[in-house]
Amino acid sequence: MSQGRKETPEPSVFVNAADLYRSLPRSQFYERLAQVLDLDFVYALTQPLYALKMGRPSLDPVVFFKCMLIGFFENICSDTELEYRIADSLTLRRFLGYSLAERTPEESTLRKTRQRMPEEVFRAVFARVLDQCQAAGLLKGRAIGTDSTLVEANASMDSLRHKTLGCTYEEYIVALRRQDQPTATREAAAAEDRKRGSGKASNQDWASPTDPEARVMQHADGHTHLSYRADTTVDLETGVIVSAGAEWAHVSDQADFLFRVDEAVETLAERGLTVAAVVADKGHHSGENLAGLEERGWVGLVASPHTARGQPGFRREDFRYEAEQDELVCPAGAVLRRRPAPVGSAAQYQARGRECRACPHFGVCTKSKSGRHLSVPVHEELIAANRERVHAPELRPLLQIRRQRGEGPFGYFKQFGGLRRLAGRGLSYATKKTLIGAVGWNLLRLLSPRAAAPAPVVRAAAPAAVPALRRRAGWVAGMRRRSGRLAGRERVRRRRRALRTAAAPSTPDCAQRATLSGGC
Repeated sequence: MSQGRKETPEPSVFVNAADLYRSLPRSQFYERLAQVLDLDFVYALTQPLYALKMGRPSLDPVVFFKCMLIGFFENICSDTELEYRIADSLTLRRFLGYSLAERTPEESTLRKTRQRMPEEVFRAVFARVLDQCQAAGLLKGRAIGTDSTLVEANASMDSLRHKTLGCTYEEYIVALRRQDQPTATREAAAAEDRKRGSGKASNQDWASPTDPEARVMQHADGHTHLSYRADTTVDLETGVIVSAGAEWAHVSDQADFLFRVDEAVETLAERGLTVAAVVADKGHHSGENLAGLEERGWVGLVASPHTARGQPGFRREDFRYEAEQDELVCPAGAVLRRRPAPVGSAAQYQARGRECRACPHFGVCTKSKSGRHLSVPVHEELIAANRERVHAPELRPLLQIRRQRGEGPFGYFKQFGGLRRLAGRGLSYATKKTLIGAVGWNLLRLLSPRAAAPAPVVRAAAPAAVPALRRRAGWVAGMRRRSGRLAGRERVRRRRRALRTAAAPSTPDCAQRATLSGGC
């Protein structure tokens, strides 16, 4: 084979538009997406938002949502980069319906349209794609798993201002240090501030004027940043996102756990599906949440926080409860009597100090001279029952499945979906971006070859009973086997990609971004 050499072509006077797309690969991603995605209903939904004849024509709302999905699929955070990417790609122009002579949407048009488009329209698009997933057999609704993650806001920690004093954080720590040393420098004040404990940048005292709704939070890797919290609820059998949204970062998972579950259950109920089991990690564990699941008739599998097993001393299960006297008796025979406590709070039991000091276990069971103190939760029985379910050998794999399919969307959002850091500001922006990510994730599930062969239909679990969940052990084991095979294949693919990347020459940045369209 001889060496080829590309000659510079002569400029053409006339270009056949159909010839421009002949060089594109067949059955590429956006071509298949266009066959599945139908957003014509958005016209009637958004008609009341526009004037009939006044003003210049706006951006087509269907084109707008397609542009938002392109930003997700192409891992683009900035609207400016999205504008260039769409204008530069023949594939994306054909997907959006733009010819070479037409001007594609500008950055300001995309940004202002997203700001003015209500969240209800984004949720309607999400609901329509969810209906398509159900029609394809990708929505079962028997077991759901919920989780959340922190996403960095578009605001720097340097923008923090004290709510009362109005100073920056640097000015605050310098003034604080100079109360003891009037000649302290900024470097000395910063070094002394690093020695202080937690709570230095409390959301009660500090806020960012750049993004007032962002909250200071510490992420899983240890760094602290102004953030929002994105949450999703997933069908554990198929991995389809059932509900999605965003919240202030300082709102804990325990606080709105039942609200998120209710939203997901209502979404499934509208489609004729019934939830039997709700799975979550230990960040959602509380007696009130377990009681709420019990009242609603759902089986809860919420990972229990780690107890200090293996440590010296007596634990709660070592104490015997005397119902008639409402007392606890420790293994050494000392009596812990109930102390007054507010109504609805945990029951408090206290032993006599002189009995504990005379006990041979003093210093191991407790070091307090006033005696051993024990707090018993209000929903202790529900917590114990949940712990038994969580540690059951035939049910524990369901928690592992939730870890894979419940946390999977977040890894994709941050690595490939442009949600590692928000480009806009405000809780509404965070919610819309999360909803677009959920729509894109469900479309990927819909376009996956495995969509035609969903998990086999299994008998629904009877709610609120451990034996009923144990009857699902075969289904759980089957899900675990399938998940294990997929994880093994993914590890092999990851190693092969790493080898190819190490051996291949460096590629331009535009080619790295064009992972789904086949070119830039």
